[in-house]
Amino acid sequence: MSTKKEQEALVAFFNSFELRKPLASFKQLSDGKVFMEVMSKVDATHFKNTPGRETSSNDNWVLYMNTLKRLYRLLLSLPLPSPHPASLSLSTLPEPPFRTIARSPSSPEAIAGLLQIARMCLSVSVWAPGNEKVIARIQGLEEGHMAELMRGIEEIMRTLPAREESEGGPSSPGKVSRRSPSPVPTSLRSERDKLIQENDELRQRCENLISQIAEISTDLDEATAERDDAVARFQRETSGSLRTSLNATGEAESLRNDLARAEENLAHTEAELEKQLSTVKLLTKQVEDYKIKAEQAAKLKDQLDEYRHAADKLQKSENVIEKYKKKLEDSAGLRRELRALEEENAVLVDTNAKLEAELNKAGSSKALIDELKRLIENLEERSKEQNEQIAQLNVQLENAQAEIVDRAKAHEQDREELELHQEKMKEMELGSSSHIQRSVSDNSLADHPGDISLGDELGTSEEIGLGSETKTALKIRIRALQKEISDLKTKERDTHQVSALENLLADANKSRDRYQTEYLEARRDILRLQTNLEQGPSAKGSENSAATAALRQRLNEVIEERDRLLLAQEELTVTREQIEKQLEAAKVDLSLVRKDQIEQIAILRQKSDRETKELDGKANRLREEITVLRDKDKSHLEELRGLLLDKVDLQSTGILQRERELERERNVNDIRAQLSRNGVDQDTQNQLLEVHSKNMSLANEIDALRQQLQKAKNFIKDQDALFRAEYSQKGAGNFDEAQKSYEAQISSLKAEVLKAKQATSSLEHRYKLEQQVMLSAWHELGARTVRDHIAAAGQRRPIQRPVATSWLGRQRRQQEEASFSR
Repeated sequence: MSTKKEQEALVAFFNSFELRKPLASFKQLSDGKVFMEVMSKVDATHFKNTPGRETSSNDNWVLYMNTLKRLYRLLLSLPLPSPHPASLSLSTLPEPPFRTIARSPSSPEAIAGLLQIARMCLSVSVWAPGNEKVIARIQGLEEGHMAELMRGIEEIMRTLPAREESEGGPSSPGKVSRRSPSPVPTSLRSERDKLIQENDELRQRCENLISQIAEISTDLDEATAERDDAVARFQRETSGSLRTSLNATGEAESLRNDLARAEENLAHTEAELEKQLSTVKLLTKQVEDYKIKAEQAAKLKDQLDEYRHAADKLQKSENVIEKYKKKLEDSAGLRRELRALEEENAVLVDTNAKLEAELNKAGSSKALIDELKRLIENLEERSKEQNEQIAQLNVQLENAQAEIVDRAKAHEQDREELELHQEKMKEMELGSSSHIQRSVSDNSLADHPGDISLGDELGTSEEIGLGSETKTALKIRIRALQKEISDLKTKERDTHQVSALENLLADANKSRDRYQTEYLEARRDILRLQTNLEQGPSAKGSENSAATAALRQRLNEVIEERDRLLLAQEELTVTREQIEKQLEAAKVDLSLVRKDQIEQIAILRQKSDRETKELDGKANRLREEITVLRDKDKSHLEELRGLLLDKVDLQSTGILQRERELERERNVNDIRAQLSRNGVDQDTQNQLLEVHSKNMSLANEIDALRQQLQKAKNFIKDQDALFRAEYSQKGAGNFDEAQKSYEAQISSLKAEVLKAKQATSSLEHRYKLEQQVMLSAWHELGARTVRDHIAAAGQRRPIQRPVATSWLGRQRRQQEEASFSR
């Protein structure tokens, strides 16, 4: 019941478009015309409605099937706007059974296929641009019909992929990854639609030509039937031998006219048939060319996808190569560091061996070493005692300096007080007797100068100010205040100086300890060498002589080593200059190598481009030659067939003519004998014989025309069979062979292009390796020269210790030198 309701709803939907012939039942959709008419109203550019001629023959199901196929392809290729799926080609619906729909539309399979096509048409019309009119038409239907139509649209939506249905639109990534690796370009899609449309138009024209050929064949059958009727009438009329010669001649003339007309009609139909056949051949060639172009476009699309995939792989491989290059560079740096460490280790091993040899040599002078140790200990004890004495003297010196400073301050105070007393004495001498008390107090203060305080002075000054302010009192007051200010300033300065002196003392103590240790070590070495040199000539025994010999030998070795190092330094400077020159030359060579590499790659690319162009030209020439040879073969076969048919016709006509002449002579003799028996005169006999000969010639002509008509029929049937066989087998015969040959040529061209690419990549890889090797060699040479320079500079320049420049350092150094000299 639901399917019937849906069928009624679809019929109502299609009738709402004001069709030329309204639909009465759902089965009338099997011819595809209603679908094409409705869809052309939805989208006139994509769905071109090209109605063919309506024929009443039983072979119309082929035209219906082709119309349905064309409609299905157009439905699948129609691009839809973004809120909806990209196209109906993404659906999982099976292909409808077009043959059963066209031949038996009342079967259940055909009805299911028609329902599928109708649902697709409904969905496309609702989703296509400008769908407002279609939606308005649907809204104008009944509610039941609207519900059924919505169910049909939902059935189509269920067949689409889940990602497409949920996200919708061509921008969905799931659809792109599911269907194709890359989206189809709009230019290719438009070209493909144009080719499909032209193919459909050509197929429609072929179908029209086939229907015209069928009509011409029916006309030819009618003409042959009329000719047969005329021949039968002629035979019936000629069966009566008593007719008059005038009637016979009139009928013969009419028959001749009819035959001439029939021949003209036959020639006209043959000419039209040849024209139609030539047009059909041209159209089939065009269809084949369009098919080849479509296949080439599909192949080019596949090749484009493959090239994109290969480019992605190459990009990934380049990234991996870059990572490996970085790792190799890191490993090369580690190797260089390892080599430097190995070289340092070897140098240390050599020095260790030399030291062991020296220790072995010095093992014989063990007693001398013990004595030297005792001397060193004694010297160290003496140096410690001297340091202690120096420290005590420094303390005493600091105390004496402090006492000197205190005494200088006391002397300054006494001098100031003396000046004050002198001034007071002068004032007293000049003053009056009223100031006796003040002088007495001043004398008492002078008698006790050490007990004067700031309060006493201020008190006295206040008393003076209360009495009478004298000049001396003011001076005393001013000086007392200045003294107080200076005391306060000295206190602040003393605190800052004490902190600074403490810091300097700590730094001086640290540097003193360090310099003492270094000086003691150096002094110890000097004393050791002096004792060795002094005890050398005066010592007795083999041990002292061996020690002196060893020391002298060591001194000679040191001098020789110094000379050798100087020579090595000069050689290294020379080698460094040579290496710098070589590096400059290597830079120039590297720049030239890079230029050569770029030039070679450019040359190889030009060669490959030229070769590909030449191969394309050769392929095009071969294609043209193949087409020309095919045309020549066809023309030669047709000529041979025509010659064989003419030969057979001539042979058969010659035999038939002989037999007919013999029969005619036999009949003439029989008629003459019969007339002479009946007593007919000679004139009537001659007239009757002439009429009979004319009848016989007309009968022969009629037979010849009949044979010609039969040949024309056979020729038409053969041509029709050949055309159908060629039309059905062209895609599997010559096309397969041409496809195989073209594929072989394409594969050979691809192999050659791959070889050229491999050669260029191998050259690039080799040049990169050479460049890396030269750069690593350059880096190693530079590092080696730097290491040699550093080693030579270290051996040439001894470590210079800083010399103390402070006052304490200079005093300590002078005292140490004086103590050692003592």
